[in-house]
Amino acid sequence: MRFSEFRTLSPAIKLVCLLVLATAWLAGWEARAQAPDLILHHAKILTVDNNFSTAEAIAIAGNKIVAVGKNDDVLKMAGPKTQSLDLKGRTVTPGLIDTHTHIYTYAESAYGDQIGPEKIKRYPVDWRGVTSKDDVLNQIKGLMGKYKFKPGEWIYFENSVSFVGGGTVELAKIMMDDLNQEELDKVTPKNPVALSIGIPDFNGFLVNKMGMDIMFKEHGAYLKKYGRYWIGKNGLPDGHFEPPGSRLVFDYVPWPNPADIADIYKKYNDEWTSAGVTTASTRLPKYSVDTYKLLRSRGELNIRIGYGQEWTFGSADAKDLSKDLKKFSKTVGSGDDFVWVTSVAPTEVDGATTRACTNQKRGTAYGAIDSYWPTGQCQTDTEFKGAAGHAAPISGSYFREWIMESGKDGIRFANTHVAGDRSVANILDMMETIQKQDGVNATKNWAMDHCFLVNPADLPKAAKLNATFSCAPKYMETAAGVAGSYGEQIANNYIDPLKSMLKAGVKLVFESDRDTYEWKDIQLMLDRKDKKGKVWGAHEILTKEEALKTITRSAAEYVLKGDKIGSLEVGKLADLLVLDKDYMTIPVAEVGNIHPQLTMVDGRMAYLHPDFAKEYNLNPKGAVIATYQELFGKRTRKSRTDF
Repeated sequence: MRFSEFRTLSPAIKLVCLLVLATAWLAGWEARAQAPDLILHHAKILTVDNNFSTAEAIAIAGNKIVAVGKNDDVLKMAGPKTQSLDLKGRTVTPGLIDTHTHIYTYAESAYGDQIGPEKIKRYPVDWRGVTSKDDVLNQIKGLMGKYKFKPGEWIYFENSVSFVGGGTVELAKIMMDDLNQEELDKVTPKNPVALSIGIPDFNGFLVNKMGMDIMFKEHGAYLKKYGRYWIGKNGLPDGHFEPPGSRLVFDYVPWPNPADIADIYKKYNDEWTSAGVTTASTRLPKYSVDTYKLLRSRGELNIRIGYGQEWTFGSADAKDLSKDLKKFSKTVGSGDDFVWVTSVAPTEVDGATTRACTNQKRGTAYGAIDSYWPTGQCQTDTEFKGAAGHAAPISGSYFREWIMESGKDGIRFANTHVAGDRSVANILDMMETIQKQDGVNATKNWAMDHCFLVNPADLPKAAKLNATFSCAPKYMETAAGVAGSYGEQIANNYIDPLKSMLKAGVKLVFESDRDTYEWKDIQLMLDRKDKKGKVWGAHEILTKEEALKTITRSAAEYVLKGDKIGSLEVGKLADLLVLDKDYMTIPVAEVGNIHPQLTMVDGRMAYLHPDFAKEYNLNPKGAVIATYQELFGKRTRKSRTDF
């Protein structure tokens, strides 16, 4: 258009034309200003977008993806300072997102010996060779003498014995029956003491009399109504606590100083970054949140942390939950893109393995402590008081009251262990009631973790209620034990019914829930083989596309960041992996041996395999350059799933 013609237009049309020209100029300016910092090309890029499309090249500017497409189109965007890497056909995927993993406890276990129990604030009791309660008490007495605790100081003793799929009936009797508050008092007369009892500490503690007196003095009404404490032969509390009473212990015992443990957290995070994990979600205590924030302030946090705020449940005012919970209604989602809150929830509603809350009749004993919990620790059952023959006659269910009130206040239920079919049914029933009372958004993004025992018959209801399941493939490896206890039909159909979930329209995401190499658990979703090679629930095997989606795009929605991470699309944060194998074409048996060559987090190279770094002459500031095996080898204590 000539200027003379432009002058004849009406003012309104002139304004429109000027706006169009300005928009076009601005778009061109932004394109020039957004010359990528990095282009990865000649690759096989699994975008995991809605169509699971494949691209050849990807461009990154700052911490965001600015282009995904064909080589020629993306390479045209390069500026004079753009770094370009020809990946020579290597596969690129989004970074892995683990939706339930106790990353902080694994770090403390793997590297804690390097800084000592004085800084971890937990003092280990070794149960190897224990044959009587005196063996345990003598060890505790020795620890009291060694560390010379100040009188009145709370002490947390941590047992090495585990009754989660292990232990013996003889050891269980010592822990559950022979030891009590009076026995502990004999060797800890001047200090309140909490002793873990061989199950996750959230699910059980033994507290000495001094500690019991303090807790009952300050929380007597709460404990008598909700506490699930045990009664001894004398008719008085014997010191054993189950939830929610055991949760109160965390308000008393000392916790580590973030500055003392930050370095071991980083060492563990480096392992996971080398495996390709760019985001981890878990429930966290306050001191761990502060530790990750400290690493963030140092520029040393190479993994995103979405966390359930665990310290609230059990400590909230039982007299008026409605008033107390309302203040947390805006907590979920708070934080930034590296450390943020994903839930304020109970963190567990039953026990693991032998203590899973189930409607199934147990045959052969599954664990050493079965007799204490014949149907599991069913925390959401109104009639469940605690261990059989030991529990006090409490009158209320703090779990049910909390969950129902959470829905009313719009507080998200997630990051929570739900390990049995009876627990799943209870949660679904509560979700249904909440939605009828307060609308479907009252339980928006609610999720149940683990999938140890899930009745496939409940899946249509779960889909209707828009519930999410976060599933741990590890349970397939223990299917033989489940079959021995509940029968092969249950083992083949109730453990991780992944395909059935997808067919029912249920939201499905991946979790590891163990200290492991993530790709090995991805392989479990593809072959469902136990350690002897037997396949369990073959009809539940996922395709490679489905499996990858559970640990990327879908998992991003679980951690409330679906608009920012989980797929390789323009505008999203640049979290990605360059793999040493083609995930889509290699045999399933090789998936567990995939090794990332490059892990990028927030647009920055966080990890490089030494061979890849050498090939491309890369040595970016702050990046870890080592093999996974080298990093793993630096541990003081190896995991139960050693690489």
